[in-house]
Amino acid sequence: MLTIRQFLKLSSFIDLKLLAGEKGLDHIITSVNIMDNPDALDWFSPGEMLVTSGYFFKDSREAQEKVMKQLKNINCPALCIKPKRYFGEIPECILRLGDEYGIPVIEIPYGLSFAKITTIVMAETLEKYDINNRKSLEIHEEFLRISLHGGGLRKICESLSSMIENPVVLMDKYWNVLHWDLQDDTHYDFENLLKLEVQKSFAGEPFIETLPPEFESLQKPLVRTLILEEQEIPFVLMPVSIGAVHHGYIMVLNTQKDLSDIDYIALENAAMSFALERIRNNELMRTKNRIRRDFFDDLLSGKIRDTENLQYLCEIHGLNPALSYTPMILDLEIFSSSSTDSLIDKKSFEDEKIKDTLRYLDHYKSDGNFVLHGFSQNTQIILFLGTNPKEFLSIQEMKAIAEEVLRKTEENIPQISIKMGIGKTSKSLLDLHKSFREAQEALRLIHMTPSEKKIYHFDDFLVHHFLEENINELKMRHFFESTLGPIHDYDLKYNSELLPTLETWIANHFNIAETARSLFTHRNTILYRIDRISTILQSDLKESDEILKYQLALKIYRLLDL
Repeated sequence: MLTIRQFLKLSSFIDLKLLAGEKGLDHIITSVNIMDNPDALDWFSPGEMLVTSGYFFKDSREAQEKVMKQLKNINCPALCIKPKRYFGEIPECILRLGDEYGIPVIEIPYGLSFAKITTIVMAETLEKYDINNRKSLEIHEEFLRISLHGGGLRKICESLSSMIENPVVLMDKYWNVLHWDLQDDTHYDFENLLKLEVQKSFAGEPFIETLPPEFESLQKPLVRTLILEEQEIPFVLMPVSIGAVHHGYIMVLNTQKDLSDIDYIALENAAMSFALERIRNNELMRTKNRIRRDFFDDLLSGKIRDTENLQYLCEIHGLNPALSYTPMILDLEIFSSSSTDSLIDKKSFEDEKIKDTLRYLDHYKSDGNFVLHGFSQNTQIILFLGTNPKEFLSIQEMKAIAEEVLRKTEENIPQISIKMGIGKTSKSLLDLHKSFREAQEALRLIHMTPSEKKIYHFDDFLVHHFLEENINELKMRHFFESTLGPIHDYDLKYNSELLPTLETWIANHFNIAETARSLFTHRNTILYRIDRISTILQSDLKESDEILKYQLALKIYRLLDL
């Protein structure tokens, strides 16, 4: 173990001069790092003594202050500068901060090479490496035991926090907090920082903007700072990845002691254990989802007809036969962050998004008195919303719940957009397959409807369904041509938009202002178009029977995609 004090007493370094930072003479040197690039500080390890010419900060006081602060945060034992080439004298700012931070600032004589310093220090620290290797093996065995015995994220977090004697926060790849151990730290209000009861996420913090590109794949801890109670709190951030799969982050808040090199070894082992735990959870989720999917496939195809068998299966899969269930089908549109990804990468990205969405819905919390059960099916998620049959919900109340679920899901899972079809509420699970077919039909008709609405109930399409099931296509075409055919022909001939205008005007309850807003068109233009439609159809568009006729024709127009 080599301290700065011992380093300065070595016969080879008798000409070195200690200029500042005497409080740090007992800092331990584990290695030497030579640097003349400020970005390289992100790749330093604790205990590495910095040897430099100072070229990159020779002209900037701001750069000098930034480097000294970063050296303090990464637990650098000393700063050695060879000043004669770029400095007349080492800047007063560096000396002042060396004293303030307890970082020894050492002047290297012009004739002493950096290579000689590195060689001698490494020879003196070999014994330290043997000690660290033994400690590293003990740490590895501890986290291996946690992984083998299924200790979970809680045990990983508690063990790491205990080893490094600092608060630890585990986050997923979207910066949502998964677990934390605050080490009984009373200096800061970390409960408020984490916002654990409201928003378990660091996604909005400004430090994220300072991270290097593709930081999550670097597998290297970086030092940054948080501002809490008007104080800067240094922390170490470790991305957790295996291969190309990113699993999350480990944040260590340096509030009780600076991290040593052995603490970083513990952090790396914890990251591996964290990744293995996430992989295990993903596999469990995949298996659970497959079993649930098999059960729900049978339920939704009407194959389960025996009440006793259904009761048994419901106990296994968490359904309550005493509740009324409403099927909801979520159709996910997933937006890849890169247009250059291969088909395999895109498929992997989509699978990950679907798993994240299903995981979120499995743990969905709401003030409403209902439960959710779900499973995935290709790019769709099938949800069953369970409610008390004595508290009958109207279609509008059901849509309100669906809108809340959809909005929160899109807010928490980035890069997805959802459309939802809802079937009628089924009072018996044995009849749930009928309601499910209604939800499928609602979703199918959503894609045929030119609307920005994302949620439709089957009852919204009763007319569509009635027409499609009871009137043949030839008769529907004849009805359309005899009612709105002239408008359709006019649009084709003059490239106008009379038919969409009529459809939007009726949908907005004949409100000109709302119609103009929906079509992003001036109010006077809408008035002109309505007048033109009235003239072509020879109708004043005021009679209820006339409007009903045109509504039916518009339904046929969309149904047959004319």
